[in-house]
Amino acid sequence: MIRKTGSSQEKMKPVLLFPSFMLLLISSAACSVLEQTKTQEFRMTWKIDPNDKNGENSLVELSFVDFPGHFIGEYSNQLADHLKKEAKEEVPATFEITRGAFGNVSYSVREIAGLKQWKASFSYGGTSGSPERSPFE
Repeated sequence: MIRKTGSSQEKMKPVLLFPSFMLLLISSAACSVLEQTKTQEFRMTWKIDPNDKNGENSLVELSFVDFPGHFIGEYSNQLADHLKKEAKEEVPATFEITRGAFGNVSYSVREIAGLKQWKASFSYGGTSGSPERSPFE
């Protein structure tokens, strides 16, 4: 009986694997190239709700001055203490905003009133009512 030492399918695997890998690599790079990231500062007002807690952390809610109806919330005692020390009704907040290739937008808060790091047990963003425009457009 004559036995083959390798099938044609086994020989084809490396040949197909390389182009598939290259296609994946190129498409990932293309999506990254099409993403746009910028840093933007907004003026925000803030309030602390010590009765609304997540774990031990009080809620700090910040509202966009120039975009009524848009807000973010951070459950953070560190941020609350910092804002109390600042004692200003309106503070600057810096965001990193990323626009994806398919129109999706994401953001990350980088700094609030000079504070660049704080511990938070939960954070969120939202709207109330029907705001006409978004800070992230």
